[in-house]
Amino acid sequence: MGNIDVFVVSDGEVPYQKSCFAPGISRTDLDIVCKSSTDYITLTHNVLVFLRGSRIILIDAGNGYTDTGEGGQLINNLKAIGISPEMVTDVVLSHAHPDHLGGLVNIHQQLTFPVASIHISQVEYDFWQSDAPDFSKSKNTPKVLREVQEDIRQKLGIVKDKLQFFQGPDLLFDFIQPIPAMGHTPGHFMFIVNVGNEKFVHMADICHEDLVLFNNPEWGTVFDIDFDLAVEMRLEVLNRFAASRELVFGYHMPWPGFGRVIRKGSGFIWEVCG
Repeated sequence: MGNIDVFVVSDGEVPYQKSCFAPGISRTDLDIVCKSSTDYITLTHNVLVFLRGSRIILIDAGNGYTDTGEGGQLINNLKAIGISPEMVTDVVLSHAHPDHLGGLVNIHQQLTFPVASIHISQVEYDFWQSDAPDFSKSKNTPKVLREVQEDIRQKLGIVKDKLQFFQGPDLLFDFIQPIPAMGHTPGHFMFIVNVGNEKFVHMADICHEDLVLFNNPEWGTVFDIDFDLAVEMRLEVLNRFAASRELVFGYHMPWPGFGRVIRKGSGFIWEVCG
């Protein structure tokens, strides 16, 4: 894009329990939409990397160390394109869920990207640091939510000296515009990437895959901190993308993450580009 090189680097494909999706919907109906009766839905994790002059900028940092082998592939794949962790100057977080934040810290609980500034929305940081975050609108269990919060707080504590806060919609690096898209988390952001005449939108976790939430956006996930607001935001964003036919990038969309949203009946489909 103009004077910026853009890479998509995979952090791996990770199976998630199908029960994480469409809470309250019958397993039969979910299996029909998924076109599979397996217990898992496998999610891709796509990390955008921008090379601009002396800057190397990541949007999100992947899962980090995992003992399953499916995730945590970001560092090896960065090295495959000639980028070592020490070369990364900036990491922009769409939100602080562990599959986006985890890669900031290595197995030794040290900074993965030792010189990088970490950009996160102030609202997101404040929510997870709260002693009493409001989990009442989520469909996940209080126990799981508390465990997730503890993991997030622990990692944010390790990188605290590297944190820089944004509010949106002020530009980051003159070409990345944060756009608030609350619901999935209180400080969840999308990003408009605009260089010269070229533009696309990083939709972060508006949708986690290309079947369940495209066919039935209202089914949602247990990952949504405010379930109803996430549904409202998902419908608003997908309707906008379907009308504009603009190029969209999704962290969890099928490789290479780029596509367009197409309206189909009462739902939508994902048209892969690239």
